[in-house]
Amino acid sequence: MTTNRRKPSNNNDQPDALELLHAEHVELLEMLGKLSDAKARHHRAAEKKLAAAACKALRRHSQIEGEFLYPALRASLGFDVDLVDAARVEHRTLDELVLELSNTDPRNGEYASKIDALAMYAAHHFREEEAKLFPNVRASGLDMAELARRIVHRKAEL
Repeated sequence: MTTNRRKPSNNNDQPDALELLHAEHVELLEMLGKLSDAKARHHRAAEKKLAAAACKALRRHSQIEGEFLYPALRASLGFDVDLVDAARVEHRTLDELVLELSNTDPRNGEYASKIDALAMYAAHHFREEEAKLFPNVRASGLDMAELARRIVHRKAEL
């Protein structure tokens, strides 16, 4: 997965749904990278603050995709629901890792391992989603601009 920001491709210069989600993936990976750096430097206060922010952002991301992207794809005629199911399972696993990290004391010996596991799994999930799911979403004929408007509105609510 690249970390380059993509230019909006629609005619009103607003990012479409996949561009929004890609940008969120990049932002989340950057947050997890900063968290891993703080962990490596043994900055407990920064680590705890970054972990809380990353966990909150990952929960919000999971909620957004679960409320908007996956149901829209499931309803789309001809879309491979196996890809949607796989993505939903991966999100549940991410949610479990986020919950575990959120409930672990930074002084616990497993805390650092949980940070690493979360970062690794998030990177894997985002790569899979962007390589397998996103191209099929583009080809599905879904209204990406409308989906983006709904996502932006929901993010503001959360």
